Amino acid sequence: MRNKWILAAVAALVMSLGLNAQTLPVLKLTDAAGKAVSTQTMIDGKTPFVVTFWASWCKPCQKELAALTEAAPDWEGDFPLRIYAVSVDDSRGLSRAKSMAAAGGWPATVLYDTKQEMMRTLDVVSIPHVVIYDKDGKQVYYHVGYIPGNEEEILKKLLEAK
Repeated sequence: MRNKWILAAVAALVMSLGLNAQTLPVLKLTDAAGKAVSTQTMIDGKTPFVVTFWASWCKPCQKELAALTEAAPDWEGDFPLRIYAVSVDDSRGLSRAKSMAAAGGWPATVLYDTKQEMMRTLDVVSIPHVVIYDKDGKQVYYHVGYIPGNEEEILKKLLEAK
C-alpha cells in the first residue's frame, strides 16, 4: 500500500512539473534600455521561437550563442528565425552582460531577467537552457547544457514545431 502512495505522489509531482513548463509564463523582462518587455510579445500566433537562458560568466552559454550565430545564416525555415536570449545575470553582472550582448552580434533579441523570475517559473536550474515554443507559446522542446552540434538540433526542432 505504501508503494502505491509513493508512486502516486511521484506521478503527481511529475505531472505538475510538466504542466508548469507547458506554456510561456506571463512575465516582465527588461531590454538593454531598461524598458519592461512582456514575455507575451514573443508569441505571434504564426511562428515558433527559441528562448535560451545564458549568463555572462557561463562559458558554455557563450559557445552556444556563438554557434547559433554561426548557424543562423544557414537557416532554411519557411519562417523567420526568432531567438530570445534571456540573461540571468543579477544586477551586479548586468553591465557585463549588456556589453557581451552588444559585442556578440547574436541573431537574438536579448532580454534581462535580473531577478531570475522567468528562470524560477520555468524551473531552470542549470544553464545554458534552451526552450522551444510553438506559435501559440506552448513548450515543445528543451535541452540543458551545450555540446557542439546542439545548434543543429535546435534548428531541426524549431522546424518540427512549425
